[in-house]
Amino acid sequence: MTIAAIIGAITFLPSIALNIALACGAPLGNYAMNARFKVIPQEIRKAFIVPTIMQFVALFVLLSAGHVLPETIPFVVIRILAFFFSLYLTFYTATVLFSTAYKERTVMGTFAIATSVCYWITAFSTLNWD
Repeated sequence: MTIAAIIGAITFLPSIALNIALACGAPLGNYAMNARFKVIPQEIRKAFIVPTIMQFVALFVLLSAGHVLPETIPFVVIRILAFFFSLYLTFYTATVLFSTAYKERTVMGTFAIATSVCYWITAFSTLNWD
């Protein structure tokens, strides 16, 4: 469970870094939004703030569910959020894999698959099978 959480966190970091870079105006548009823009326009950059915050919360949940971080939230809440983010990342992975942009599909798709699998492993490991 801990190993899957750590691997999932490592594979999730490029997605978080990409969102921060796109919000700051980096020319990495080929890796997001079906490569519609090379540089995300100023008015659209604000839309990357909420997903970035959500990704940090998801990262916290993953590391808490994997017992990498100390328990600060009741574990029942962490378990529910772990399954929520697992499902969310599965749908995110599907959208990335069906992207028309080659770089988004291959580079970010690979990270998305690995992250999603690690989230599911960690989420299922929170269940008590005794």
